[in-house]
Amino acid sequence: MATELRLPLLGDIMTEGTLRRWLQPEGALVQVGQPLYELETDKVSFTVEAPSSGVLRRLVAEGEVVQVGQLVGRLVEEGMAEPSRQPDDRAGGVEATPEPAGAAGLTSPAEMAQVRATPAARRLARELGIDLAALGSGRRIREADVRAWHAASGRGRPEGTAYAGRRRAIGERMVRSLQVSAQVTLSSEVRVDAVLEMIEGLNQAWRERGVVLTLTRVVVKAVAMALGDHPHLNARLEGDRIVPLDHVHVGVAMDQEGGLIVPVLRDVDRMSLEEVARGLRELALRAEAGRLTQADVEGATFTVSSLESTVVDVFTPIIDPPQAAILGLGRVRQVAAFVGSCLVPHRVATLSLTFDHRVTDGAPAARFLGRLDELLQRPYLLLEGRR
Repeated sequence: MATELRLPLLGDIMTEGTLRRWLQPEGALVQVGQPLYELETDKVSFTVEAPSSGVLRRLVAEGEVVQVGQLVGRLVEEGMAEPSRQPDDRAGGVEATPEPAGAAGLTSPAEMAQVRATPAARRLARELGIDLAALGSGRRIREADVRAWHAASGRGRPEGTAYAGRRRAIGERMVRSLQVSAQVTLSSEVRVDAVLEMIEGLNQAWRERGVVLTLTRVVVKAVAMALGDHPHLNARLEGDRIVPLDHVHVGVAMDQEGGLIVPVLRDVDRMSLEEVARGLRELALRAEAGRLTQADVEGATFTVSSLESTVVDVFTPIIDPPQAAILGLGRVRQVAAFVGSCLVPHRVATLSLTFDHRVTDGAPAARFLGRLDELLQRPYLLLEGRR
């Protein structure tokens, strides 16, 4: 008896995925629950586990784009002859070759445990035969660090990064967004002294609850409240109709080693500020651990892209279709301004709103930014609970 391995459906709009890497060699005896292969969609990476035990027969090569439901392999009962393959069992018609035994990146499990590194960095180190301990242990090693060390050591030239997988999907989606929509960006410098003071006080009060508040998380809550007053930015264009949405699901762009990922916090307009902070922290932890599902990154009605922790003041975010708008948040910086006749320092950040001019106009978009400015200068309004 054999168990068919077909590409799973991870979300409502998923149609295909890339089988990035087999985690078991051809002919391996796999136990139920063991990781089989890494699947990457345009939004998330996912490890697929064995649904049963058996000998692995791989039918799709690494790097192939596979349609949902397509057969990628079989788990054959040990000692049983493998079922005959059908012509449509695999995309390329070429059997994947067994992986060679990987060179150990470290000399012992004890040494491995002493080095902090991402899974991708450990995998690349094994492939290149690099001892991760040679890169140091002061910080978490990423895949780019391994490639840089490999090139600098003279053991290999810098390798080009394949324009494939999530990187290609992100690029093509952004190009398509600029081609099909009329994007305009408005920027506004807002004072954030009051909201930063509130964040500092609430973090002290909420520390024991495991809640961490940041300016980005406050902005997400402020966006949800402002969209209640300006629903034209929480809409989408469907054919010849502009359709307002009755829910506020905010995507928050996060930088990950495999590329930009945008987890979605749902029904933000119905959440308290504390619930928003807790929900975004949980999404960030799951993204860092690679445990986001396709459902976690689908359905956003508005996106916030934050460069708060960088040196960037202003940037032009690109709308993620079919959304009508996206908000960019730059870093906090100190400036001097007159209050009466006195020159007083205060802290500011720049909000950049990109909107689709097919859906709304500049004046309503400017009023939306004005509402955000009001909420950030009077942050106690954000503590009034759910809308």
